Amino acid sequence: MSRKILADKMVCMKHRYFGILAMAFAAMTAIGTEAQAQPASTASIVMGHVVDEDTGAPLVGAWVGLTDTDWGSISNPQGRFRIPEHGGGRLDLTVEMLGYRTVSWSGDVSPGEAVRIEMAPDPILLEGIEVMTDRFESRRNAVAASVFAFDASDLTRSTTMNARDFIGAQAGIFFTACNGRRGSSCVWYRGRRIEPVVYVDEFPHAGGLDFLTSFSPGELHMVEIYNRGAHIRVYTPAFMKRAAEQRIVPIPLAGMNPFGRR
Repeated sequence: MSRKILADKMVCMKHRYFGILAMAFAAMTAIGTEAQAQPASTASIVMGHVVDEDTGAPLVGAWVGLTDTDWGSISNPQGRFRIPEHGGGRLDLTVEMLGYRTVSWSGDVSPGEAVRIEMAPDPILLEGIEVMTDRFESRRNAVAASVFAFDASDLTRSTTMNARDFIGAQAGIFFTACNGRRGSSCVWYRGRRIEPVVYVDEFPHAGGLDFLTSFSPGELHMVEIYNRGAHIRVYTPAFMKRAAEQRIVPIPLAGMNPFGRR
């Protein structure tokens, strides 16, 4: 997943994973988490669905992009995607999803015709992802703090506009302005207004809650929320792929005192 991915409310914009950073503008369409790719003009719509090659089950959260362009879409919970870009004729797509082998699909497509993309699981990577999921769960269980955790299935099915709104809605967190900091977002913790500690791919990010508005929920693989939002950790698919391949050991949280400023 080292290539560009994108999704925006009306426009699929270029999205690159730069190590620990992922910048994108994203939102949901009326039919789920699929992203509109380009402003409506004279272009027709590429439609289709992504399925597991072995089971035929729909795949949610797959990135479907027009090869050698910046336009694409993320498949919704039914595995469907739409890309307002193609006017008929030859179509070249690149499809990526964590845990599956990348697919290069080509064919002649009439305007409005639906295409079917089959993806083959990558057993070794899937095993690595399962190992990492267990390791992160063990780390959460070792921390003496309240915690909410959400995985890719929760995130991709969300209809909230961005990751910060997802966190507020799912964990019941009330966001408030920070004293003396215009544009920053704080939470109430132990009767005090504090600016949360925000980590992206295991590294602290100075942008805090405001930076999380750069992500749609479907662009993340996992979210951990500690102590009513005082400490938030989010993980991109690119990081999880790298972690699964290398079988990393998550950094222990005990002793770090990361759960808010007391």
